[in-house]
Amino acid sequence: MKNVIKILVLLIGFALPIDSLSKGHEHDDHDHSSHGGGDRGFYIHSGIRIHLDKTLDAAEEGEQVDEASTHSHFEIGYNFNESLAIISDIKIEGGDHGHSHGEEESETPKDKFFEEHKSIVNKLYVNLKTENFDLYAGKFSPVVGFDFHKFPGAYGYQEVEGYALLQKMGLGAKLESDFGDAGTHTINASTFFADTTSLSHSRINNDGKLRKSDGGVSNTEDFSSYSVSLGGKNFFSLDNNFIDGFSYQIGYAKQGKGEGGTEDEKRYSFGVAHTSYLNEGIKMTLIAEYMNISKLGGESGHDRAITTYGLGLERGKFTLGGTLTYKDNDADEADENVDDNIRQVSLGYYVDENLKIDLGYKRKKVSNEVSKIAGITIKYVFDWPSGAHAGHDHHDH
Repeated sequence: MKNVIKILVLLIGFALPIDSLSKGHEHDDHDHSSHGGGDRGFYIHSGIRIHLDKTLDAAEEGEQVDEASTHSHFEIGYNFNESLAIISDIKIEGGDHGHSHGEEESETPKDKFFEEHKSIVNKLYVNLKTENFDLYAGKFSPVVGFDFHKFPGAYGYQEVEGYALLQKMGLGAKLESDFGDAGTHTINASTFFADTTSLSHSRINNDGKLRKSDGGVSNTEDFSSYSVSLGGKNFFSLDNNFIDGFSYQIGYAKQGKGEGGTEDEKRYSFGVAHTSYLNEGIKMTLIAEYMNISKLGGESGHDRAITTYGLGLERGKFTLGGTLTYKDNDADEADENVDDNIRQVSLGYYVDENLKIDLGYKRKKVSNEVSKIAGITIKYVFDWPSGAHAGHDHHDH
């Protein structure tokens, strides 16, 4: 119960009205990319997401539970000047966020009210920025595919987050080049290892810090793991309207084997997205990403290919969005050699520029077991001081 109170106090504390809070992001999903390089001083950029879910159908009747959980980020940074910043991202998360077969879940299904949550330092790094070049070092998320918050729908981020590279220590660099009508293209490269410092454990429901002896890919305390990606956007053509809203992301990463491991994990991805207007009132976003992972988690007999398609529509204060995810497993173990699929859709309404409410539905087929979930998602975003977010570039790390 103490941990539940801690979670609620943290969420309420960050959400209290402050005179200088901005009006948020006008009908735009919260981007968890980092900022830095703005006006001198502290800033806060935060997004609170609360899920109130009910399991309508599951393989076993005892698994039909109600759950209240959160997926919230609090980015707190300090800009020393226009070039140098220190950036942190505190994440509070619980519930079913990206879990699939072969990953741990609760032993005994039960109704939950903000239980089994974690509060972690998701990022903490120094960023040195020039006009088109960034150098960063510390704890960050290496970039391979799209930011998982780009995927539409109240539950759209969950499956993509499940295979993202998170909480790594290391250093990296980003180079952005503007080619005019041919678009803005960004190369991002980093080398890293899993965080084994005191930042790796949760401050709520402490699960202990990660140790090198625990093994696992990238848990090496050396720079044998790396990632590189190339992304493009801001294309323009007078003759081709499709080009205007087009963006892409390709990436590759290798995670070195840890203690007791026999294989490195390697992955590559390709993603495309397009935003257009069907007419003056309806905005449409299409997104698709393919991620191929060889030697999943360093397991020699398990490869996985994940394909996600997404569609988002927006008209005025209303949104409609959903995704379809296929997970193709090629594994030696019979219980792992099963394909999964997850689909989710939600109807949303912006109460104001900061607050959005979604009614959502998700159907999962995982390990040949089907579950169906319906719920309400409440999302609140804010910046401090007012306009702090708008003045910063987004860096995907």
